[in-house]
Amino acid sequence: MQKVGFIGLGNMGKGMAQNLSKNNIQISGFDVDKTVFNNLKDNKIKQEKSLETLVKNNEVLITMLPDGPIVKNVWEQLINHSDQDNILIDCSTIDVETSMYVQKLANSEGIKTLDAPVSGGVMGADSGTLTFMVGGNFDTYSSCKYLFDIMGKNSILCGENGAGQSAKICNNMLLASTMIAVGESFNLAKNLGLNLEKLFEVLSTSSGSCWAINNYCPYKGIGPDSPADKNYDGGFATSLMNKDLSLAISAAKSTDTKVNYALQSQHSYAKLVADGHGNLDFSCIVEKL
Repeated sequence: MQKVGFIGLGNMGKGMAQNLSKNNIQISGFDVDKTVFNNLKDNKIKQEKSLETLVKNNEVLITMLPDGPIVKNVWEQLINHSDQDNILIDCSTIDVETSMYVQKLANSEGIKTLDAPVSGGVMGADSGTLTFMVGGNFDTYSSCKYLFDIMGKNSILCGENGAGQSAKICNNMLLASTMIAVGESFNLAKNLGLNLEKLFEVLSTSSGSCWAINNYCPYKGIGPDSPADKNYDGGFATSLMNKDLSLAISAAKSTDTKVNYALQSQHSYAKLVADGHGNLDFSCIVEKL
């Protein structure tokens, strides 16, 4: 399978599609925002005029879209134009219910599917270091693994359809709360007069070590480059983290699971969005605590 159609070429999809193209995968794309193709002119990514032509010209179709209702709308159209030779992969982060609905609809037509949301943000999409959390059939996953290997450094088959989405919302629920805890730790250190670079050295090599410190430290000039070094521009938007927390809390309610920290975290991120900071990277919360 060397022909891949990509739907959704925004902050995340752009880097993913570019990495595939750079590795000799024939890519064509579709996006309602036609201006995204201005950034793709040098990457041999063909612009398709409709979803119908996108399906006809490709074997694998990958969606990277903002939310469940949009995924549902797009997948229903893709399914209408697809046949049993197509594989549909959704890399969006959406609710498990919608993911299961569209995949069952596709499967009923004999179309193979995977749900494969990602972790790693825009930096990971651009550098090809994403982690894919995949739900679906083992054989379908195996046939597409080479694509995940190009776009990321890890892909994990978590179970049957829907398992990828379940893993993603659990992951982001933890990350959201962890980032707040990192901010509180650094704020306390600052008020105690500690050198924050020395604190980073301690935390990144001791029992407080975590991804939010080691790879995504939310303070400018400390640790590897992160959105904090660009005034929280780019990265993973606060509005998206707020959305993902809402998905996790909804899933928790449906399964009667207690998620006290997630509820507190969601309140904090929702306030950030309400205060007009939804477009900033979610790690900006450390300055808004």
